[in-house]
Amino acid sequence: MTRTAKTVFGVLGAVCLSVTAQAADYNTADYASISAQAKQLDSEPVEISSNYWLAWTGAWDTVILKEARLWEKWLPKGSTVNWKRNLQGPPVITDLVAGKQQIGYIGDNPAIVATTKRELAPVSIVAVNEMSHGRMCGGFIVRSDAPEFANYKGAAKWLAGKTVGVPKGSCADRLGQYILQQEKVDVTWQQMQAEVIVTSLQAKKLDAAVMYEPHLSKAVADGHARYAIFPAAYGEADANAIVMRQDFIEQHRDVAIAWLKANIEALYFMREKPVETVNFVKKELPDYTRENLWFALYGAPPASTGADGPVLRGMMALTPEVRRLLERGYKFLHSLKIVHEPELHPDALRDDLVNQAFADLGLDPTKGLFEIQPGQANPFKGDDLAERVQ
Repeated sequence: MTRTAKTVFGVLGAVCLSVTAQAADYNTADYASISAQAKQLDSEPVEISSNYWLAWTGAWDTVILKEARLWEKWLPKGSTVNWKRNLQGPPVITDLVAGKQQIGYIGDNPAIVATTKRELAPVSIVAVNEMSHGRMCGGFIVRSDAPEFANYKGAAKWLAGKTVGVPKGSCADRLGQYILQQEKVDVTWQQMQAEVIVTSLQAKKLDAAVMYEPHLSKAVADGHARYAIFPAAYGEADANAIVMRQDFIEQHRDVAIAWLKANIEALYFMREKPVETVNFVKKELPDYTRENLWFALYGAPPASTGADGPVLRGMMALTPEVRRLLERGYKFLHSLKIVHEPELHPDALRDDLVNQAFADLGLDPTKGLFEIQPGQANPFKGDDLAERVQ
């Protein structure tokens, strides 16, 4: 399936990451202070079905929740969680609507779509766990034999008339189209899943691709592609959202809030324990090296690609910035006729749960949690800690 880009839309354990001085837009908590507040709810046990993500870094905190079993510290004693492994967003939406899942983790655009199925099952975005300046999603890579470019502007110019792979309706789709619209460059889009995109780049069937991590950095690490353009140069961002069914919230409001607290702890774990985080993900993605996994989450592409700003932002709070991002995503999906109403439903975003979680933990719900700046040294070489192979 092809189309031209003419859519118009609004517009560490052992090694510890150093974190930028906390800006006024962020809270000043840390993992120890949040973990110390963990207390199981004194109520009947619950059975929850949720999903954990491996196919993009925007929800790798779910791997921490699962592997470190942080949820056990917050939910009622005897509760169980059925974890579903997901590689794409649509199955998450299907399971949420069908009542097979109460809590879901999906990228910003699929999360928006999930909120539009209200006649089948009311679902709301209750938090945005991670954001970045297009570092997690929306990066362009070009085939390995493409010319060398001085900067991202040169790469954009070269793309004119080329064939570019992208997962349809994803954050990568939105960001890729926006970037090329700004550059007034037309391409032929090939819409396919990320795994197929990588093999197509390897076979030289595509000239370029725009997609999400960790597929992006693995294609580069395996020699199939090179980094070319990142959305930060165009003032854009990406995010992952946490969605919940309305009936689950109504029946277990205290559990929903406790779950968000566990997620906040998982995000601080991700910030302060990168080696342990990578080891958790490595168990699920054995074909990736730890060096690659670390870079996909904490590393920064070359500055010539336009990559700039924090590589990861722990958020959770539905700040005005987060809301504006989701509104832009909705306009994009509406332009593609993927969603039909002109505006987000009034209940599509609800911040009462995350605001309560923040208040209970002594956090300011008008601010995000933290940001991780680029420039950190990768502690891994291949699959080993660098200090072990020196």
